Amino acid sequence: MNRRIVITGIGVISPIGIGKEPFWEGLASGRCGISRIEAFDVSNCRTRIAGEVKDFSPKDFVKPRKALKVMARDIQMAVAAAAMAVEDSRVKEAVVPERMGVSLGAGLISSDVNELGMAVAHARDDSGAFDIRKFGAEGMEYLFPLWLLKYLPNMLACHMSIIHDARGPSNTITTACAASTQAIGEGCRIIERGDADVMVCGGAESKLNAVSLVRYILFGGLSERNEEPERACRPFDRDRDGAVLGEGGGLLVIEDLEHARKRGATIYAEIAGYGTTCDASAASSRERVDRARAECMRRALADGGLSAGDLDLICACGLGSRENDRLEAEAIQDLLGEGASRVPVTSIKSMIGHLGAGAGGVEMIACVLAIRHGLIPPTLNCDNPDEGFHLDFVAQGPRRADIHAALCTASNFAGQNAAIAVRRFVE
Repeated sequence: MNRRIVITGIGVISPIGIGKEPFWEGLASGRCGISRIEAFDVSNCRTRIAGEVKDFSPKDFVKPRKALKVMARDIQMAVAAAAMAVEDSRVKEAVVPERMGVSLGAGLISSDVNELGMAVAHARDDSGAFDIRKFGAEGMEYLFPLWLLKYLPNMLACHMSIIHDARGPSNTITTACAASTQAIGEGCRIIERGDADVMVCGGAESKLNAVSLVRYILFGGLSERNEEPERACRPFDRDRDGAVLGEGGGLLVIEDLEHARKRGATIYAEIAGYGTTCDASAASSRERVDRARAECMRRALADGGLSAGDLDLICACGLGSRENDRLEAEAIQDLLGEGASRVPVTSIKSMIGHLGAGAGGVEMIACVLAIRHGLIPPTLNCDNPDEGFHLDFVAQGPRRADIHAALCTASNFAGQNAAIAVRRFVE
């Protein structure tokens, strides 16, 4: 990077804690936030577990409260995490509004079944089948007039920009699991080219929606270990049977180092480099995916003037799926070469589940806090790493470590990859 960019604010909503202190306490103790879903009835579903945020009250963060009428849960979580991050940074009084922007990762916001139910019920023809023309003529009369505003992915960034009077660039990235990692990286690029001094970056998503859950069940790849939810997400373990969905959001305030210095900001860590790639194929070969993922990580390291030998930690995507974990492990081994077993690797999805577009932001915060506290959170349930994985998975509880440089990675099913290199801040 051609400018030094630092992290000065943290806000997080997760199944193991709301706010940076409770979140870190959950990580450091290896607490699992995966349990039976309570948000809606899942008794007839093959998968009945998820990383659910059960103590989140959006009224504590959203003012005026009437704004909640046009905020889906994804938006509420993003706004709440951003509020915590901005407050933590104490940047509002020190930045010119035109020099502060937003870069957000967002996902597909599924409509609420109860909200759509009445409209759909009045859009059936005489045979009981859904009629799109009748839906437009009659059914939509039963929807809240501003209904659509709750489900547009760009609304997360819009609300945040309005609330915090951020008049600089406001961008939304919708690349699923890679979205918030890319959003943080692109936020760095905006500062690098001089278009802002401060960016609020990260992402949020809630996968705990009946429509979303059914979609994933039909798609396949979810764990069905319903009777032991705490042991369901098993990144890199030979007995893994699929991913576990979750919800939450992670937002960071990042800023130009000189801007942070001038206002005496607390600096958590420095973002050293960013890389992104795509394997550019819907049906990629294993070799092609391996090469794209490894190249993504190499780009992040090169951007920060680092090498694989400088790494003290890799915060992996670690989804818990059969094929994705294998591809990721092979790419990490490709990156590290002969030193593959030297660098600790962890995945916090084992504790919180897969947060979709919010995953990268929350995992980045975990990485930053690990550097700050000198402690690596564990990869729960990685009791027996799969054959062929020659990596040092932090599987036997948290591990003390002197972390100078770390890499946080993310990939999605369409072949898009992102990685951010972060290091301990040194003047």
